[in-house]
Amino acid sequence: MDSSTRLLKTLESVYMIAALAAIAYHGLSVFWTFHGAMEHYTVHLGAILLLIALHIAVTKGQTTIGTNRIAWLVFACLMFILTLVSTAYLYIFAEALELSQPFITDFQYLIGFVLIFTVFALNWVVWGTALTIVCVLAALYFGLGHLIPSPVADLQFSPSVVMSYLAGMGGPRGVYSFIPLSADTIFLLLVYGGLMTSTRVLDMFEEIGKAIGNLVRGGVGYSCIVASSLVGMVSGQTVSCIALSGSMTIPTMIRGGYTREQAGAVEVMAANGSQIIPPVMGLGAFLMAVLLGISYVEVVAAALLPAFLYMFALALAVYSLIQASPKIPYERLTVDWKKVSWILPSFLPSIMLIVVLLSLRYSGGMAALAGSATLVGLSILRPKIYRPSFKGLLSGLANGALAGAQLAIILAAIGVVVQMLVTTGLGTLFAQLMIGVSGGSVGIALLLGMGIVLIIGMGLPTPAAYSLAAIVVIPSLIDVGVNPLAAHFFGFYFAVFSAFTPPVAVGVLMAVKISHGSFTKTCLESFKLGAICLLLPFFLVAFPNILEFPNLTTETLVAVFLFCISTLMLSAAIYGGFMGRLVTWERLYMTTGPVLTVMYFQWQDAWLAAIPVLLLIGFAIYKKSERRKAPQSVAV
Repeated sequence: MDSSTRLLKTLESVYMIAALAAIAYHGLSVFWTFHGAMEHYTVHLGAILLLIALHIAVTKGQTTIGTNRIAWLVFACLMFILTLVSTAYLYIFAEALELSQPFITDFQYLIGFVLIFTVFALNWVVWGTALTIVCVLAALYFGLGHLIPSPVADLQFSPSVVMSYLAGMGGPRGVYSFIPLSADTIFLLLVYGGLMTSTRVLDMFEEIGKAIGNLVRGGVGYSCIVASSLVGMVSGQTVSCIALSGSMTIPTMIRGGYTREQAGAVEVMAANGSQIIPPVMGLGAFLMAVLLGISYVEVVAAALLPAFLYMFALALAVYSLIQASPKIPYERLTVDWKKVSWILPSFLPSIMLIVVLLSLRYSGGMAALAGSATLVGLSILRPKIYRPSFKGLLSGLANGALAGAQLAIILAAIGVVVQMLVTTGLGTLFAQLMIGVSGGSVGIALLLGMGIVLIIGMGLPTPAAYSLAAIVVIPSLIDVGVNPLAAHFFGFYFAVFSAFTPPVAVGVLMAVKISHGSFTKTCLESFKLGAICLLLPFFLVAFPNILEFPNLTTETLVAVFLFCISTLMLSAAIYGGFMGRLVTWERLYMTTGPVLTVMYFQWQDAWLAAIPVLLLIGFAIYKKSERRKAPQSVAV
């Protein structure tokens, strides 16, 4: 064994120890208070930065050679040292900084700069250039905005005040803005998500997806929706969900007759949809609860019916895609029901325990810890063939800790942007401009808000895109009369949709790596599927009572039924498939449904609700008679 191999083995061991130590610290913090709040958050921030630096050293050490390997190892070592120095200082002098902030010494200014530099540099490696550029520009504007002509009153702040705010010295600001959320709630929930892989829960999801997919032609597309929804529901990340579930679903769909682009698009939209499914919602539920000042349980209850409608709309879209693609055959896949019967009894009690504890107002950390212990405890009672290995459990814990660290570093970086928007008043300025352009019209404001969120969300992870939307777009929607909870859901849904917005389209990029299809064509297919789901955010604004589940009015239930009808008609119009392939005039006929539905959303006249239903029933009768005349048509 040469020296480089020994070094990599040592780094792997150190990385595993660091991950387990981070989990142990957060687990014990659920029960005991070791120090003050700022000290606790500094330990969390330091732990995630160290973990990411070690992971970079391990992965780059394994995948690069020569000078590239040396450069990456030096970079990781530098990040490790800078993290230790900056967070150790902030931990030791936490109380003094709380008393003196926002006025800091030159040395403390340097410490703050080192911390911000480390956060930005590690974000660049983990999440790419787009997020890093946004954060760097925000920090520069905060410090140098007074040099730029601006209608905002006074942007000139002293350097010490700027750094004190950006580095969160003495209070949960800047990089610390969302760290309490990460430390106390999200980190251990994502550790639970990591254990799902090692305890073979993801394998079970694949089997359940196969069973559902066996019911109809092209069923592997539906199995993709089920599997990806369940995986992403807990993993909390679009890209990682595509990487995990897409590696199984995309090749299966391609073998089942889907084109490479169609398979990639279905996986992207299913993974996107998983971000709106409780309990994690891509961190959206927790962020929304903090921003609105309501409980997490209220957000989850509000998200239940919209999440179902999104997945139902996506399923209708896949149905129309299949109907328009006669080359997709009816194919049955073998389902390992024995695997399901052994794994499901260990997963269900664990996820139900998490939901129950969260609904009883226990902390996210407590719920995740109890769920993880239940999952592992029941998993080791399985027969040996389905039992996780000890090494596998350690790997699952480490993967969960890494996922928690990667999402935490997004929150640290985007905290800088949020701090700048709030302190400089730039966020308020954007909101005022949007209201002015819309002229107070809710419809125009919604269209503007949609466009702005899709643009600012390009290349950004969902939590970052939503955080920006919450500052720049959502306040103006509330000001023009949109229900606050509906406004936040509207902004959050389009933050999710921005994952397939070109030219960045991070979700599509990951899917294309697996499918080996065309990036442009996969984006186009994603747009088709996304357009079919596009009515949902506007529907939430028109009927905010849908967010008060289970206290729904008759009017809302009628609107839900109409939404389902119009979504089916819209998908048929876009793909040209409904009870078989559609010709041009039939597709134009089907567009009348969604158009009348939008008009009903606006004016809510009963006759506008009745017409789409009658149009669809009439068309279904017509198609049925046509199929009788042509018995050779492809079966559903």
